[in-house]
Amino acid sequence: MEDINNLGKIVIKNMLQIPELSEFPISKLRQVPLGKLRKNNKTMLGCCRFKKNSRWVKRNNKGKIVERGKDFWPYENTLGPEDVRRIDLHPELLNLEWSRLAASVLYHEYLHALGFRHCSTFRRLESLWPDKEARLGTRKVQLNSPMYNLWINRNLKNYS
Repeated sequence: MEDINNLGKIVIKNMLQIPELSEFPISKLRQVPLGKLRKNNKTMLGCCRFKKNSRWVKRNNKGKIVERGKDFWPYENTLGPEDVRRIDLHPELLNLEWSRLAASVLYHEYLHALGFRHCSTFRRLESLWPDKEARLGTRKVQLNSPMYNLWINRNLKNYS
């Protein structure tokens, strides 16, 4: 069984080595609590849960807030790690046989924690995950990673 907090450290270490992410507050992701989805969840691999009343803001080039909204992510990089309540992964992903897929899913959720929705920039950043076999696509038609296909076709087991 993979320790979820250790997995978080590994993913953040990998993210710090991706040059395209150097302008983002990757180190702040260490503050984001990690947890587990319900084990009977059949559709979600992971979920980034934001704090109540988190809102997107649009900032000018000096970082001053110039507009507030009530919906998440209409602009890139507007929410941040401090707005995240918790990231949850499917508990079955924490079995060693799925650890590479778990890392990819956590990377996906960490990109959300940096303020990205499933936009073109998000997809470009997601494609930078170094483990190509475990890399996810963000649309169902793109979920062709070999590991994801093994995951989705697995026999569900009861893990505690």
